[in-house]
Amino acid sequence: MSHRLCVAALLFATGCGGAMSSGTTMPIDKVPANLIEVANKKVPGLKLENAYVFESDGKKIYEIRGTNAKGKIIEVEVDETGKVVAVE
Repeated sequence: MSHRLCVAALLFATGCGGAMSSGTTMPIDKVPANLIEVANKKVPGLKLENAYVFESDGKKIYEIRGTNAKGKIIEVEVDETGKVVAVE
């Protein structure tokens, strides 16, 4: 029983399961314009800096990063259909 718990904890900690792949850095001007619009609507005044693209459950996810008016780094994750997945 203890061995199963250790294996489960290890799999959880390392992200095993194939749900998400590692991201690739992308220049902000290469992100589809409609996804930039979605990020700007979600966080008005966001000063865009860079982006990452990765796959999760077979969908492309764009993590669009920038700073807000107070200088705080904000990440808006938008899938390829334009749906906001997360804001951090």
